[in-house]
Amino acid sequence: SEFLKLALALWLGLVLARKARLLDQWQHVLVPGLLVSGAAVGLVVLGHDLGTALVMVALVGGAMFVAGLPMRWFGAAAVLGAGAVAFLVVFSDNRMARVLTFLGIGESDPSGVGFQSQHGLFGLGTGGLSGVGLGASREKWSYLPEAHNDFIFAILGEELGLAGTLLVLALFAALAVGMFRVVRRHPDPFAKITCAGIASWILFQALVNIGVVIGLMPVIGVPLPLVSAGGSAMISTLLALGVVMAFARTEPGAQQVLQARRGAVRRSLAVVGRRRG
Repeated sequence: SEFLKLALALWLGLVLARKARLLDQWQHVLVPGLLVSGAAVGLVVLGHDLGTALVMVALVGGAMFVAGLPMRWFGAAAVLGAGAVAFLVVFSDNRMARVLTFLGIGESDPSGVGFQSQHGLFGLGTGGLSGVGLGASREKWSYLPEAHNDFIFAILGEELGLAGTLLVLALFAALAVGMFRVVRRHPDPFAKITCAGIASWILFQALVNIGVVIGLMPVIGVPLPLVSAGGSAMISTLLALGVVMAFARTEPGAQQVLQARRGAVRRSLAVVGRRRG
């Protein structure tokens, strides 16, 4: 599913860019855009991974928004999507228990469904403003499940405190500014749509992960991009950012800046060499 996200972003960029003038007609959006996207999301749902499926829905929505679909279609899609999510939650005992616990009307046993959320908040609360010190977390020693993955943000808060968590948020904000700049400035519709899909994927997934840890959402098993441990998630995210950087190199004015910067580096190295001599 991790590599499917990148494939879906690239595919939507290609298809929607080619159909740019026809996207006000629902049949050209449905075939093949929504059909293939729905099939990809459906495969992930069949694998019992609703969190990743929601991230992929955000990816599709971001790509189609930048492609220029009429806003009224997004309203209809939101209603249908909410109904589908409610159906999947109601008919899953595990998901239903998580949602009821989040709402405060489910199981009250602190060692039950809410165990992970409670210990995530314990970690954040223990960190205070400056944290207990890098590597000094207590929660990660078999108290907090998935401390290296889904709940890594709680460990960051415990070890680095509020300052560390705000730094992570600031870095994601800087990443968002860079990706939205490419979307806004790039003249190629393929680059704009693909970058919008990748930005929606990474930023929405980060918001969901952080929202779960701080208690604003029920527990959804998605990693924090670029921070959580994991092979396929990290590799796919880095590949996606590599695609964005390739687009950034071809936006207006980028080549002139890069050429000037390379010249400055060569001049600096030449100065260093003369000094050594």
